Amino acid sequence: MEQIIEDIRKLLKDGSFKDEQHVRFSLVGRLCLELGWNVWNPAEFHTEYKVEKIPTESLPKGSTGRVDIALFLADKTPKVAEVFIEVKSPGNLMKSAIKHSEDQLNAYKAHHRIAIGILTDGIIWRFYVPHRGGYFQDTLFAEFNLESANIDEVCAFFDSILKKENFRTKAVNRAEAMFEELTTIKLIQSVKNEAQTIQRRIGGSVFSIAEQLLINQHQKTIAIELIERIWNKTIPGGDDDEPPQPPPPPPPDCIKVHISNKDVKASGEYFQKTKQFTLLKGSEVIKDHKSSFKGPSLQHKLDMIKEGALYLDSTGTKYILRDNYNFKSPSAASHLVTGRSSNGWLDWLDEHGKKLDDYRK
Repeated sequence: MEQIIEDIRKLLKDGSFKDEQHVRFSLVGRLCLELGWNVWNPAEFHTEYKVEKIPTESLPKGSTGRVDIALFLADKTPKVAEVFIEVKSPGNLMKSAIKHSEDQLNAYKAHHRIAIGILTDGIIWRFYVPHRGGYFQDTLFAEFNLESANIDEVCAFFDSILKKENFRTKAVNRAEAMFEELTTIKLIQSVKNEAQTIQRRIGGSVFSIAEQLLINQHQKTIAIELIERIWNKTIPGGDDDEPPQPPPPPPPDCIKVHISNKDVKASGEYFQKTKQFTLLKGSEVIKDHKSSFKGPSLQHKLDMIKEGALYLDSTGTKYILRDNYNFKSPSAASHLVTGRSSNGWLDWLDEHGKKLDDYRK
């Protein structure tokens, strides 16, 4: 699945998907095939599915009463669709299109009890669980950008929600749990940056600071353990099979440092004994580097992008480090992060604002 997502990302970047038909089969169909659906059997992968017994007057204006893709368990419940997927051409799932598609699916669900509803233009993906009841837009349980979301989270999500073997009970149960988790993720993300800023100024646990901010700003009490577990998550689900393990304590010679300016925020660890520097997962890397950033350093950055070690964030203005990455020196790491000539011994600061160079002295 990971390789397929990577290939789709490349095709999206190259502009290979021109219209709805391309997205419908070459993108959505490709994913469905990987997830166990027989896209060659119209009884299972039904395009332009006509929703039965739906009064014309209950349809929103401009709707034909047909769903772009309906997924069926042809050998078990051939008359009841498991999934409805509404497709748009790339970049066309805008606010007005979302509202119209949600109105369509809201009308359909009254006459067809699907398990999962999906809206996508190949880039933006929105998932709904109609069993929650109420209007369709209120049943959203996940949304992500396929081009920029963490690929491991995306793969885990598709395996959990859209794999054929999970229908219908397991998929619905997971969607219900994700519905609750999405609210918590959004709350935590809303205070994350502020909590990190406060921690850099006063020290202490960033999770405890976030817990207090949630109480003060949202009147929500969320356990520190839960805050820590989903701190870096943007997509719900993906880790229900085994409990999260706490990170191992840093070696005694490890100095935790950070760079924070108006363009990027990055964290690292310097090991005094080995003199190795580790740039930590989630660190931001400047996209538009200075002219001084060239030669081997530039080639190294290009290689990291090609290998997937760096990926663009949702705004497309900076890169995010996918996993921890080791450098031979603090300067090599700060050079990549800031996109200019730099002295990492002066750029990297500990939680009290002390320069890494002071430890060397």
